[in-house]
Amino acid sequence: MASKRKNPYAVALGRKGGLKGGPARAANMTPAERSESARNAVLARWAKEKAADNAGKQPSAELLEEVIPLFSAKRENVEAEFNRLLNEWKAARRATSSSTAIAIHPSYQRIIGMGPPVLPLILRELGRELDHWFWALKAISGEDPVPLEHRGNFRRMGADWLRWGKEKGYVR
Repeated sequence: MASKRKNPYAVALGRKGGLKGGPARAANMTPAERSESARNAVLARWAKEKAADNAGKQPSAELLEEVIPLFSAKRENVEAEFNRLLNEWKAARRATSSSTAIAIHPSYQRIIGMGPPVLPLILRELGRELDHWFWALKAISGEDPVPLEHRGNFRRMGADWLRWGKEKGYVR
């Protein structure tokens, strides 16, 4: 059977609509809705990667145990899961200094996927040690309290986020 080709005009038109529709949709969402949408996207991407690793196999009990709980907004032990992922992330990233590689690590993405319940935990870590938490904080909260003149200055960016956390009640 010959493979079907997509109509290039339809593809271009769909892409054009997608480029406009995505930002428009995000602009009409609350920070909580954007966070939920981002969490779902991360979970879907992660599940797809796991599925590709297991291509042609039945989903294992281990895979289901990892994926299904992530869809639950009410995690029984958020802090323990956060600490486990934090340790995995820190151990794995020792070999790189790339901010992008650090932020797209699966453990970091799963922390983002945990959503608003981890904001106090991330802010606690940021208060203990300046680290690459800014991407996660912005993705989860849908906010960015860092003024342009502080961008690139870890100390000031950390202070801006901690101030934000105090104002929002995430930090004492």
